[in-house]
Amino acid sequence: MKKGDKKIRLVIICAVAVFVVAMGAWIGSLAVRNSKLNKELEAKQDELAAWQEENAALDALVDEENETALMEEYARKAGYVYPDERVYIQGS
Repeated sequence: MKKGDKKIRLVIICAVAVFVVAMGAWIGSLAVRNSKLNKELEAKQDELAAWQEENAALDALVDEENETALMEEYARKAGYVYPDERVYIQGS
């Protein structure tokens, strides 16, 4: 093998080694970023679950209050009143 061929091979091997190291560093940085984003995603999913639980509780409360108000409206239309309640009927 000629001396010039050895230099070319050495340059190629060095270039490939630099490329492999650079790609390894790039892939490593992507893995770190991916890990960070996964942690943020988990935190946001936990936050979303908490908001959904609170929303469901509030929906149940609203439904319960609407049901109570609806029952009261039907009872009033049927002429029922609360004990000790004074009803004033406005004349026309």
